[in-house]
Amino acid sequence: MSSLKRWRQVGQGQFHKWETSGEELEGAWRGSHEGRYGLLGTLETRVGLLTFPLHAALVQRLQQVRIGADVLIRYTGPQTSKAGRLFKGFEVFVAGQDDVIDAAHVTDHDVAPREG
Repeated sequence: MSSLKRWRQVGQGQFHKWETSGEELEGAWRGSHEGRYGLLGTLETRVGLLTFPLHAALVQRLQQVRIGADVLIRYTGPQTSKAGRLFKGFEVFVAGQDDVIDAAHVTDHDVAPREG
């Protein structure tokens, strides 16, 4: 009978899937972790923890954000790269200048590249 139960990992919060252009998430950046199907990001929002997939364009931007920084993430929808590949586009905003890490000093302290 346990197969009918919907299990949710404690401490991971609700899961958000990027689907509609213009969607926004706002909260404190809590970093990333490896999920079952790839890299996931976590925000602490007004309604609790929110976990979401970190697509390549989003990883690049969030590498520059300090953990704990207030952040606004906007999904801009599907886009086509110069090479003709389809990808999900994002804009990332922070509340303060101190929330941005100098790109020359970015490490994998809070966003690790995908392996494989």
